[in-house]
Amino acid sequence: MIEKSCGTIPYTINNGTVYYLLVKAKDDGYCGFPKGHVEANESEEETAFRETLEETSVNVQINNKFRYEISYQMDNGNTKTVVYFLANFQNQTPKRNKDFEDFEYLLLPFDCALQELTFENTRQMLKAANDFLTDNASKASLV
Repeated sequence: MIEKSCGTIPYTINNGTVYYLLVKAKDDGYCGFPKGHVEANESEEETAFRETLEETSVNVQINNKFRYEISYQMDNGNTKTVVYFLANFQNQTPKRNKDFEDFEYLLLPFDCALQELTFENTRQMLKAANDFLTDNASKASLV
């Protein structure tokens, strides 16, 4: 069986530096990006936006020009596919929404974010996202 989730790689720019918003689970220490299951009739972008808002209280702007897909085998034998989009936010502080997961929020520059991420496939995704932002930094619609 294949399970599908969507999420974002949230980022903000402060004084010319890109900072990435990571979520770190308080129970097991897993560190990654906000994501969750697709609900009925939702697009990938809608799921990514909703899950980011639920998990961080941050209202993001999805950039669907950067879409990254990760697939992996879960402990239960199912295959999980997660689709991520770059998502910009400005002047917002992440916080826990009542009745949703309890995370620690890390707002880190690229090198520090890379070290905090739990899984190699997520680190590879962050490298690709950072390259995309760096390569397209002159395009005002992306930053």
